[in-house]
Amino acid sequence: MRTKSSLETRSARYAQARGSRATSLLFVLAGGAVLAILVFLFPLQWIRPPKVALSTEQAVFSPNGDGTLDSAVILYSLSEEATVSVVVLDKAGMVVRTLTAEELQPAGQHSVLWDGRTDRGGVVTDGEYIVRVTAQGAARTATATTPIRVDTEPPIIRLANLPEETKVAQEEIAIEGVTEPGATLRLNDNPQPIPVGDDGSFSLRHHLVEGENRIELTAVDAAGNVASVVRNVTLVLRPPEIIVDNPPDGVWINQKLLSVQGRVSPGTTLLVNGEPVAVDDAGRFNVDVLLEEGDNIVRLEATDEVGNTSVVERYVRVKTQPPAITLSSVPEGLEVHEPSLLVVGQTEPGATVLLNDQQLTVDAQGNFQGVVNLLEGTNLVRVEVTDRAGNSTVTTRRVRYTIGTERPTEAMLRPIALSALAGAAFVLALWILLGGWLGPTSLAFVSEQPLISSNPFGGSDARFRLHLSRSAKVTVRVWNEAEEEVAVLMDRRRWHAGQHVLVWDGRDGRGNPVPNGTYEIEATASTLLTTVTSSLRVIKTDQPITGLLVRREQPARAELGAASQEQPSVEVRSGGEEEQRGGLM
Repeated sequence: MRTKSSLETRSARYAQARGSRATSLLFVLAGGAVLAILVFLFPLQWIRPPKVALSTEQAVFSPNGDGTLDSAVILYSLSEEATVSVVVLDKAGMVVRTLTAEELQPAGQHSVLWDGRTDRGGVVTDGEYIVRVTAQGAARTATATTPIRVDTEPPIIRLANLPEETKVAQEEIAIEGVTEPGATLRLNDNPQPIPVGDDGSFSLRHHLVEGENRIELTAVDAAGNVASVVRNVTLVLRPPEIIVDNPPDGVWINQKLLSVQGRVSPGTTLLVNGEPVAVDDAGRFNVDVLLEEGDNIVRLEATDEVGNTSVVERYVRVKTQPPAITLSSVPEGLEVHEPSLLVVGQTEPGATVLLNDQQLTVDAQGNFQGVVNLLEGTNLVRVEVTDRAGNSTVTTRRVRYTIGTERPTEAMLRPIALSALAGAAFVLALWILLGGWLGPTSLAFVSEQPLISSNPFGGSDARFRLHLSRSAKVTVRVWNEAEEEVAVLMDRRRWHAGQHVLVWDGRDGRGNPVPNGTYEIEATASTLLTTVTSSLRVIKTDQPITGLLVRREQPARAELGAASQEQPSVEVRSGGEEEQRGGLM
């Protein structure tokens, strides 16, 4: 039993010893492996180059001292500590500037600034350059490069369709041109940039206000260089003004050569009746225009430099023939017994009529009338007519005025003879007592022109002569064929004995033209004890009057006394009936 236990004890001790030796061997082998790895890898780590990452904040800059992008910032990072050199090379590879020379720098981010100058202090020329960063490690060197461009020239701006000091008539214009590709382009103070194509072209539309507009285009390139171009564009919306000093509109002239004078805006092109007219620096013009007889239109057309047009027209009437005068009421050599004479005539409408230097009124048909005071003997009646064009016609008539009483007619003497048979003393006493009121009254109503025509080529008014043997109140009425009163030409007007002239223009009491037809003119003369009426007919027509048709009515007479042999006053109606009248006023 003891023997077996000893063996087991010795076996256990032997196994424990073997385990300790195996563990020690494993520790030795692990340490040797680590040492082998360190010995093998250390040279590899020692000969590895450092890593360099290089970039620039601005690939283009302009060292021109304008305060915008005058220098370039160069950024680089090191993976480990290294000796760094930073230089700038030109296209030929020559160093133009050393920014950092073999400076030991730790791992991390670094930066350096280049102001665009050489090592000698001068500014480099515009062009492409290379920035090179060299990092020297323990055994090896790393290098990184990046391009950089120097640009001190401002960008170009060329406009294709907008010359300086431009004037236009359109409120919206197109602005087109080219600039440097990649430049930022703006119009005036608008912060929104204008799109620029890859070739540098641009196009936009701009709204103008009336008057002068300032257009400024500003371009900024990638280097910060700035260029601008300014144009002043004037928007003209108002057409040019035309002031015509001569002729006035609607003028009448008696010459065919007309001087057209006035002024327009300076720089304006002027046409008068389609023909170009010279305009001086102040805009004044003066040109003679040949017109035709009758109606003419003088047309002036002015066009300014942007195409705005104004037109002014003047109506001019050319009349070179003198006006005609018709004096039907005053024949040459007329002899009258009244100190005043009614002159009735006709001429052109719108003309000026002077009757012995007294201006008369001319109606729309050209009719006129006036009274001339006569002196005993021969008088000269002078009528001067001047039309609107300035043409004049003068007509004279010699009228003889004699003072005297009219010879009593047989009709006037018969009552006196009859009264004388009854008693000359009674008649004479009664005549003296009544102041001649018992004397006879005779009325002679004579037509000089029984036709009324509204024809423009031969129009005329009806004219009458009324002879009174003594002073009386006269009423003259116009009746139509239906025996309706049309007009009252005179109502109970006191007329003295003698010859009087009446005119009817064919209008009713309201001034309206009456229809064509036959009308009766009734004249009534009333004294204290007697009334005498006479009438005659006139015809209203549109046909021209080719001659004077005169119808003379027999004088009508009435006197006091039923035993008189004279016929009573007779009124002749248009229907042919007769009416006897008499009585007191």
